[in-house]
Amino acid sequence: MLRQIAAVLISSFIIGDVYSNDGLNQTPRKLEVIWYTSTPFVEEDSRGNVVGIEPEMFKLFREYMRNMKGEEVEIVFNKAKNFVNILDVMKLNSNPNAVGASALSITSDRKQFAQFTESYLPDITVLVSSKGTSIVDAKDEQLGMLQSLQAITIRGTKYEALLNNLREETGVDFEIIYIESDQNIIDGIIAEDNRFGFIDLPIYLIRIEGGDQLTRQNFFTHIGQGYAFILPQSSMWKEDLNEFLSDPNSQAAISKIISNYLGEELYKFIDNLYGDSELSTSILTKEKELQLEMIRNVNLRLEQEIAVRRILIVSTGVAVLLILVIGYLFIRNQRTTNLLLGKNDQIENIQRDIQQKNEQLINRNAQLVALNEEKNNLMKILAHDIRSPLSQIIMITDIVNNNVQRDLTEQEQKMLTQVTKNAERINQMVSKILDVNSLEESRINVLQERVNIGDIMRDVSQRYRPIAAKKDIDLTVEFCENHNMIRTDHLLLLLVLENLISNAVKFSDEGTTVELKSECNYDSVIFKISDEGPGFSDEDKKKLFSRFQKLSAKPTAGEQSTGLGLSIVKKYVSDLGGKVWVESEQGKGATFFVKLTV
Repeated sequence: MLRQIAAVLISSFIIGDVYSNDGLNQTPRKLEVIWYTSTPFVEEDSRGNVVGIEPEMFKLFREYMRNMKGEEVEIVFNKAKNFVNILDVMKLNSNPNAVGASALSITSDRKQFAQFTESYLPDITVLVSSKGTSIVDAKDEQLGMLQSLQAITIRGTKYEALLNNLREETGVDFEIIYIESDQNIIDGIIAEDNRFGFIDLPIYLIRIEGGDQLTRQNFFTHIGQGYAFILPQSSMWKEDLNEFLSDPNSQAAISKIISNYLGEELYKFIDNLYGDSELSTSILTKEKELQLEMIRNVNLRLEQEIAVRRILIVSTGVAVLLILVIGYLFIRNQRTTNLLLGKNDQIENIQRDIQQKNEQLINRNAQLVALNEEKNNLMKILAHDIRSPLSQIIMITDIVNNNVQRDLTEQEQKMLTQVTKNAERINQMVSKILDVNSLEESRINVLQERVNIGDIMRDVSQRYRPIAAKKDIDLTVEFCENHNMIRTDHLLLLLVLENLISNAVKFSDEGTTVELKSECNYDSVIFKISDEGPGFSDEDKKKLFSRFQKLSAKPTAGEQSTGLGLSIVKKYVSDLGGKVWVESEQGKGATFFVKLTV
C-alpha cells in the first residue's frame, strides 16, 4: 500500500513534465474506462479513488492528447460487475468511446470480438502450487501432481483458458474451483495445501517478495502477447492510444509509472524476459534472489525481535527489581509508621512538658525584664547622685593643687594626687555606666554640627598624650588639609576616637607608636587608629564589638578594662551612619577604621 501511494505521488510529477502545449480544443472528447480490480494494475483505494498502473497511464494519455494534439479528453472510470463483464461490454460493440482495463492479456479468442492496443508490458504466466508441494519435471510426476490437486481460477480469464489447455494436453480431469472476480487466485491457492493455478509472473514475484510461501512448477510457463487495453470493434480511440503507447516520451514515462508500482529492478527483469532463451532459468534465478532478500529481511526482523525481547527481559527484570525495592520500602515504611504511632503518646507527653516549661520560661523572662528595668533605674540614680559629689571633689583637689601645693609635704602631695586620680577614675566609670544605659535604651539624640577634622583629632591626642608619655608611647597625628569639614555629632565622634585611642594606648607596650590618621574624600572621611600591640586572633574578631567581652590581649600596664569600649564605639558609629571595622593579625598590632559619609 505504501508503494502504491508513493507511486501515485511520483506519477503526478511525471505526467506534468512530459508534455507542454498551450493550444487546446475546448470541446472535450469522452473516454469511458471499464475496469475491474487487478492489483496493482487497477483498484480502488480507501477513499474511493481509482489508482494503479493503468489509471496513471490514462492520466498520462490525457496530458498527451492535450499537449501533442491540442485536444481535451474527459476520462471517466466505471467499475464493471466482474472481470467477464468487461469482455461482455466489448462484445456488445455499442460504445465506441469505451476501453477495458484490468491487466488484460492479448489472446486470439478475444481478438475475435474486440481489438487491442499495443502492448505496454510483457505477458508471462506461471503455474504455482501451495506451500510444500514438490517441484515436478517428469511426465508421470506431472500427471500425479495434477490428479492430487485442485485448481483455482476466475471465469472468463486467460487463467481459465490455460487450465483448460492443460487438461487437454495432460488428459487429467482435475477439479477446478472458481472464485469471484474480486478475489485473488494466489490467496485461494495459499488457503489450502492441495491447490494450484495460473497467475501473472509480476504478481507472483511481488507476492513471494512479500513473504508468501508458494511453489512454482517449471513444466508449464506461458508467454503471451503482452498486456494491453481492450477496445470494441467500433472504437474511435485505437489510433490515438497506439500513438501514445509508441511515443518515446510516453514509453519513458510509462516505464517510470510501472517501476514505481512493481519496483524498478522487478520491472526491468520482466521487461527483458521476452526473447530470453533461458526463461525458466532466469525466473528461477530471480526467485532465489527474492527469496534470499526475504530471508535477509526475516533475519533482520528476527534480530530486531531478539533485541526487543532482550529489552523486554531487561525491562521486566528492572521492573521486578523496582517492585521488590518498592515492596521493601513499603514494609519498612509500615514498620517505621508503627514505631512512630507507638511513640506518639510519648511525644505528646514531651510536648506537654515543653509547653509547661515554656510557660515557666516566659514568666521567668518577665521577672528578669522587670529586675533589669529596676537595675537600670538604680544605675541611673546612682550615676546621677555620684557624679555631682565627684565633680566637687575634683574641683577642690584642683584648687588645693594650684594654691597650697607648696605648703604640703611630699607625702601629702602624693596623697592629694592619688585622690585626684581616683576621683577621675570613678568619674570615667560613671560615664561608662551612663553610656551602657544609653546603648540599652537606644535613646541617643544625634546632632548635625560642623566639625573640623583637624581640631577634633588634635583635641583627642592632647587628652591622651600625657597618658601615652607615661608608657613612653609616641602618639602621632596626621590629618588631611583639604575637605576637612564634616557635618556630624561632635560629642559622639569625640567619644568614638577617645575609646579607640584609649584602647590603643592601654594595650600597647612601652616604646611603641600609636597613630591617628584621617583620609578625606569628596564623599567620605576615614579615621585610622593603629597600634603595635598584640593584635587580635580570629576568635577575638568574632566577638570584638560585643559588650562585656574579655579578649585574649591584656592591658600592658595593669590598666582596668570593662569590655565595653568597643561596643560603645560600634553603637555610636552606627548612630552616626558610619561603619567601623578592624584589620589585624595576632602579634602584629591592629588598625581600626571608622568611615563616615560627608
